[in-house]
Amino acid sequence: MSAASPMLFSAGMNINRGVKDHPRIDEEIDSLRPLVNEGSRIIILNHQGDYAKGTAEPTPWLASLLAERLKRPVDYFDHCIGPEALRYGAHLPPGSITIMGNTRLYPQEQQNDADFARQLAGLGEQLVIGGFSKLHRLNASNSAIKKFIPWRYSLGVQAQLDKLDMLQTQLFQNKKTILILGGNKKEKLHFLFNHALLPGVDRVIVGGLVLNSVLKARGLPIGRSEYFRLPHDVLYSPRLFIPQIVIVRAVSGDLEQRHVTHVRENDVIVDFVFDAAFFADIKRPGDYSFFAAGPLSLPQSQYAHLAYQSLHHKGIEGLFMGGDTLSEVNTFSYCSSGGGAVLHFFSVGY
Repeated sequence: MSAASPMLFSAGMNINRGVKDHPRIDEEIDSLRPLVNEGSRIIILNHQGDYAKGTAEPTPWLASLLAERLKRPVDYFDHCIGPEALRYGAHLPPGSITIMGNTRLYPQEQQNDADFARQLAGLGEQLVIGGFSKLHRLNASNSAIKKFIPWRYSLGVQAQLDKLDMLQTQLFQNKKTILILGGNKKEKLHFLFNHALLPGVDRVIVGGLVLNSVLKARGLPIGRSEYFRLPHDVLYSPRLFIPQIVIVRAVSGDLEQRHVTHVRENDVIVDFVFDAAFFADIKRPGDYSFFAAGPLSLPQSQYAHLAYQSLHHKGIEGLFMGGDTLSEVNTFSYCSSGGGAVLHFFSVGY
């Protein structure tokens, strides 16, 4: 393909207006620069917000941000499909960079609609898939589009995948793994039961909605805490830490401690007290690793973070992943900003 041929770049800059510095921006800039230097005609597809939630909006401000970082003009076009978009893309000069209209302003994007993906693919002759944090998303501009156009991963995505391959071998292939799952996304609960590339899970610590769901399934009271339904007889073979004390937001709004069997009807669980004795039998830290996805508690109460501190004290290495984890936890080992994308890698791979 000649440098003048139109190249589509499926970006992952799902950030809010006003954000200037973010790992998602850094990743895409590093991947775009070599393409820019080659003189490629680059047409960027990007999603922002959520159509169903009404948070998607036009993103001309992203063009200004990219221009500032790339130190060259970046244009913005209001649409990403339709005759006008096709005509616009066909007449772009060599070396130009354009970001098209937000793909999530169309419901078909998050439906992974094939016809919508075919129209997007018509803008270019080759596709580069960037945005590691969105790699697992079944969106038309990220998934279905691959059926209609030759594609490859961006330098940033490939670097992340290579790093995960290395970590899978170094940290998880031949070690006992401490699995730590928190946050409020259902994908964490799915991962609890499906982590094929973590063959040596030795014990499990859960927080957030994962903890609420496990407590509920075991018949323990969780008050008004949100949860996902699990079978009432749910069992998990590795050792699972069940806290004796949880921190709740009481009806008064205050944070209070409760025994796990005495959570009140209007309580909401926000944290738990971790007992470092859960790691007392670990005498050879080099035989262990940890895999931490999602913060174990809300930022206002961090008793559960003793689990992370205990791992650090013992000298156990592992992987922290996800934006919330990296912003709310004092990390001390390997990190990745792609939470769901990393979970997908360690469950079914790419």
